[in-house]
Amino acid sequence: MKGKKSLILVFLMVIIFGLALALYCYNKPHVNVKKSEAAYALTAQNLISEYQRNETETNEKYFEIVIQVKGKIFEISTLKGNSVITLKDENLESSIICHMIPEENIRVFELQKGQDIEIKGISTGYLLDVIMVRCTLVE
Repeated sequence: MKGKKSLILVFLMVIIFGLALALYCYNKPHVNVKKSEAAYALTAQNLISEYQRNETETNEKYFEIVIQVKGKIFEISTLKGNSVITLKDENLESSIICHMIPEENIRVFELQKGQDIEIKGISTGYLLDVIMVRCTLVE
Protein backbone atom coordinates (compact mmCIF):
# COMPACT_ATOMS: atom_id res chain seq x y z
CA MET A 1 0.00 0.00 0.00
CA LYS A 2 2.85 2.36 0.90
CA GLY A 3 4.53 1.65 -2.48
CA LYS A 4 1.31 2.51 -4.32
CA LYS A 5 1.06 5.89 -2.57
CA SER A 6 4.68 6.68 -3.42
CA LEU A 7 4.12 5.78 -7.05
CA ILE A 8 1.00 7.97 -7.24
CA LEU A 9 2.84 10.86 -5.57
CA VAL A 10 5.75 10.62 -8.06
CA PHE A 11 3.30 10.42 -10.96
CA LEU A 12 1.46 13.55 -9.76
CA MET A 13 4.75 15.43 -9.33
CA VAL A 14 5.77 14.56 -12.91
CA ILE A 15 2.40 15.78 -14.21
CA ILE A 16 2.64 19.05 -12.25
CA PHE A 17 6.21 19.63 -13.48
CA GLY A 18 5.14 18.93 -17.08
CA LEU A 19 2.21 21.34 -16.84
CA ALA A 20 4.41 24.06 -15.32
CA LEU A 21 6.98 23.64 -18.10
CA ALA A 22 4.29 23.76 -20.80
CA LEU A 23 2.79 26.90 -19.26
CA TYR A 24 6.20 28.56 -19.11
CA CYS A 25 6.95 27.75 -22.77
CA TYR A 26 3.51 28.91 -23.91
CA ASN A 27 3.85 32.30 -22.16
CA LYS A 28 7.51 32.85 -23.06
CA PRO A 29 7.92 36.35 -24.60
CA HIS A 30 9.05 36.81 -28.20
CA VAL A 31 12.56 37.99 -29.01
CA ASN A 32 12.72 41.72 -29.70
CA VAL A 33 14.28 41.60 -33.17
CA LYS A 34 14.82 45.36 -33.35
CA LYS A 35 17.01 45.35 -30.24
CA SER A 36 18.70 42.00 -30.89
CA GLU A 37 22.03 41.53 -32.61
CA ALA A 38 21.93 39.35 -35.71
CA ALA A 39 23.76 36.06 -35.29
CA TYR A 40 24.58 36.05 -39.02
CA ALA A 41 24.64 38.71 -41.74
CA LEU A 42 24.50 37.49 -45.33
CA THR A 43 23.12 38.23 -48.77
CA ALA A 44 19.80 36.90 -50.03
CA GLN A 45 21.62 34.91 -52.70
CA ASN A 46 23.93 33.25 -50.15
CA LEU A 47 21.05 32.31 -47.82
CA ILE A 48 18.96 30.80 -50.61
CA SER A 49 21.96 28.94 -52.03
CA GLU A 50 22.78 27.46 -48.62
CA TYR A 51 19.20 26.18 -48.23
CA GLN A 52 19.22 24.70 -51.74
CA ARG A 53 22.54 22.91 -51.15
CA ASN A 54 21.61 21.33 -47.81
CA GLU A 55 18.26 22.27 -46.30
CA THR A 56 18.63 20.19 -43.13
CA GLU A 57 22.05 21.53 -42.18
CA THR A 58 21.11 25.13 -43.03
CA ASN A 59 17.89 24.84 -41.01
CA GLU A 60 19.90 23.70 -37.98
CA LYS A 61 22.17 26.71 -38.42
CA TYR A 62 19.56 29.46 -38.89
CA PHE A 63 16.25 28.14 -37.49
CA GLU A 64 14.60 30.43 -34.90
CA ILE A 65 17.54 32.83 -34.61
CA VAL A 66 17.88 36.46 -35.67
CA ILE A 67 19.66 36.88 -39.00
CA GLN A 68 20.29 39.91 -41.19
CA VAL A 69 19.81 39.62 -44.95
CA LYS A 70 20.79 42.06 -47.69
CA GLY A 71 18.98 41.86 -51.01
CA LYS A 72 16.94 43.47 -53.75
CA ILE A 73 13.20 44.03 -53.30
CA PHE A 74 11.22 41.86 -55.70
CA GLU A 75 7.76 42.58 -54.31
CA ILE A 76 6.02 44.50 -51.52
CA SER A 77 2.60 43.27 -50.39
CA THR A 78 0.38 42.98 -47.35
CA LEU A 79 -0.96 40.01 -45.43
CA LYS A 80 -3.54 40.48 -42.67
CA GLY A 81 -2.68 44.18 -42.43
CA ASN A 82 1.08 43.70 -42.15
CA SER A 83 3.60 44.35 -44.88
CA VAL A 84 5.54 41.56 -46.54
CA ILE A 85 8.75 42.14 -48.50
CA THR A 86 10.01 39.53 -50.94
CA LEU A 87 13.73 39.57 -51.68
CA LYS A 88 14.85 37.74 -54.80
CA ASP A 89 17.96 37.36 -56.87
CA GLU A 90 17.32 37.23 -60.63
CA ASN A 91 19.57 34.17 -60.97
CA LEU A 92 17.59 32.05 -58.48
CA GLU A 93 14.05 30.68 -58.58
CA SER A 94 13.53 30.87 -54.81
CA SER A 95 13.10 34.03 -52.78
CA ILE A 96 13.08 35.23 -49.17
CA ILE A 97 9.66 36.18 -47.84
CA CYS A 98 9.96 38.65 -44.95
CA HIS A 99 6.88 39.19 -42.76
CA MET A 100 7.42 42.61 -41.21
CA ILE A 101 6.40 43.73 -37.72
CA PRO A 102 3.41 46.14 -37.70
CA GLU A 103 5.58 49.10 -36.64
CA GLU A 104 7.43 48.89 -39.98
CA ASN A 105 4.34 49.25 -42.22
CA ILE A 106 4.76 52.99 -42.88
CA ARG A 107 8.48 52.68 -43.64
CA VAL A 108 7.96 49.69 -45.92
CA PHE A 109 5.55 51.50 -48.23
CA GLU A 110 8.16 54.20 -48.79
CA LEU A 111 10.37 51.54 -50.41
CA GLN A 112 10.33 50.62 -54.08
CA LYS A 113 10.69 47.47 -56.11
CA GLY A 114 14.31 46.91 -57.17
CA GLN A 115 15.75 48.80 -54.19
CA ASP A 116 18.61 47.22 -52.20
CA ILE A 117 17.79 46.87 -48.49
CA GLU A 118 18.84 45.03 -45.34
CA ILE A 119 16.29 43.23 -43.21
CA LYS A 120 16.71 41.63 -39.81
CA GLY A 121 14.32 38.88 -38.72
CA ILE A 122 13.87 35.35 -37.45
CA SER A 123 14.32 32.52 -39.91
CA THR A 124 11.60 29.87 -39.72
CA GLY A 125 12.72 27.58 -42.50
CA TYR A 126 12.52 26.84 -46.20
CA LEU A 127 9.43 25.87 -48.20
CA LEU A 128 10.63 26.53 -51.78
CA ASP A 129 11.24 30.04 -50.38
CA VAL A 130 13.03 31.08 -47.20
CA ILE A 131 10.54 32.38 -44.62
CA MET A 132 11.43 35.07 -42.09
CA VAL A 133 9.10 36.50 -39.43
CA ARG A 134 9.04 39.54 -37.11
CA CYS A 135 11.27 41.38 -39.55
CA THR A 136 12.51 44.94 -39.28
CA LEU A 137 14.39 47.21 -41.65
CA VAL A 138 18.05 47.84 -40.85
CA GLU A 139 19.18 51.46 -41.04
